[in-house]
Amino acid sequence: MSRLFLSLALAILLVFSAKAQYDDLYTFEQGNSLAGVSLGVKLANDNQTAVSVFYEYALARLFVDECTLGGGIFGGYYSDKLAGESLKIYIAGVRANVHYQFVDRLDTYVGIAPNFNIQTYKIEKDKARFATYFHIGGRYYLTNWLGVFAEISTGYNTFSGGFSVKF
Repeated sequence: MSRLFLSLALAILLVFSAKAQYDDLYTFEQGNSLAGVSLGVKLANDNQTAVSVFYEYALARLFVDECTLGGGIFGGYYSDKLAGESLKIYIAGVRANVHYQFVDRLDTYVGIAPNFNIQTYKIEKDKARFATYFHIGGRYYLTNWLGVFAEISTGYNTFSGGFSVKF
């Protein structure tokens, strides 16, 4: 029964994706907004995961039509077990990205994310601190408004991926 449901859901998704028209000239241009969610993994001994959400607004066109400066906010949550105790980190910050469209439907970007981290680990002296992460990624648009992305970062998500909605 579950295989039938999964097959049916996949078929509907494929039909929806194939039927969708993609008529935007540029993937992320001035005045567009993005909102999304990502799930990431930090490469370490235990490969713990982190979850984050973001909002970004295309502030200005840079140099050529395909290049855009975006700015926004993000928040995340990371948890781990250290020495038998639970470590939880809450992250909030801003993101600045430079987007460039090399080919249709593919939005590539590089950026910086200054942020504030709050830790719940009792042994650590620094319960709250500022940090800055750098990231590079690519977003492929399945439709005019729905995209999937992958990202490499220096933060709690070494590798992350997720989906975003453009409006």
